[in-house]
Amino acid sequence: MNFLMIVEIFISFLVIFILAQSLVKFGVYYNEPLGFNYKDVWNLEININNLNDEDAREEMELIKNELSTYSEIINFSEAYNIPYVSGSIQTTMELENKTIKTNMLLADDNYAEVLEIDVIEGRWFNPSDNASNYEPVIINRKLKEVFFGKEKAVGKFLEQKENKRMVIGVIDQIKKKGELNDYGEILFKRINPNDPESWIGQNILIKMKQGTGIDFEEKLMRRLTNISNNFTLEIVQMEKMRERFFAKYAMMAYIFAFVSLFLEVNVALGLFGILWYNINFRKSEIGIRRSFGSTAKSIYSQIIGETIVLSTFSLILGSFIVFQFKIFISNWLRNDIFYISYFISILVIYLITAVCAFYPSKLAAELEPAEALHDE
Repeated sequence: MNFLMIVEIFISFLVIFILAQSLVKFGVYYNEPLGFNYKDVWNLEININNLNDEDAREEMELIKNELSTYSEIINFSEAYNIPYVSGSIQTTMELENKTIKTNMLLADDNYAEVLEIDVIEGRWFNPSDNASNYEPVIINRKLKEVFFGKEKAVGKFLEQKENKRMVIGVIDQIKKKGELNDYGEILFKRINPNDPESWIGQNILIKMKQGTGIDFEEKLMRRLTNISNNFTLEIVQMEKMRERFFAKYAMMAYIFAFVSLFLEVNVALGLFGILWYNINFRKSEIGIRRSFGSTAKSIYSQIIGETIVLSTFSLILGSFIVFQFKIFISNWLRNDIFYISYFISILVIYLITAVCAFYPSKLAAELEPAEALHDE
């Protein structure tokens, strides 16, 4: 019977840990800084419709020139692979014996100002980069720590497809996929309208004056549609993009929470059943102990104590498995999330076993010797 309890608690601990790390991950991510400001930012989505680069750049500049004429617009930035967009551009960066896959974002000189991104080392792109002998890049703090540790990154080089890229700035962490995701390794490349080899953005992020409403949005959209003969355009407020992205990942969190609750209830019912059967099986032992003068309190304490001991033994076995598992998941599960999930799982197991043991042990403690020995 004790072996059955140990197995039940052991499996329950592993299941609860797996679910706990998913929920803890969402909670930790949500409470971390986002790294940019999406408020009062509109996203002009652009489909260039297979236009050649020269014509696409010309039409892009017409749109940007039009945007610069409105007093409602504070600033704007041409970009590609922006926050709250599902797609990503993966690239491989190298330094000596280190090779890291990173998420590459493309942005012009105004991007950091539009999204209020903090540059913690060096600077953002500016026109002086036009004369650079090497293509400038900006990395986030996570990528900087991978390649350079605590050393300064500005002025050093990374390799991309055997081409050297010079790091000119380091930004703080930024969550491209929103609040419910981790910081990834991110690299920014410059969109340079004066360079025919440069990327052409699929978005223009527009920083609006606070309180600018839908009337101006409709007016702006009509005007841009008249100017652009070949592009397909759509304006989406970044707050609405965030809401869609947040709802998508929040749904995953709700599903995990529901599954966790369902499994914990089933675990509790299973443990309760085993304890109930165990106490009924030990009625004669309890009756003999009561007839020799054991108090109800001592019976109660014994059963609770035995349950805690069995739980502890199960948790030792479970901890061994979990820490072995940690070796294989260290690349995608952060240490802080692992340890928070681990201690929460231990607490939940002790709580469940204590609650499940309470009522059966109370009934056992209230058994009279004659009643306990009646069937013997």
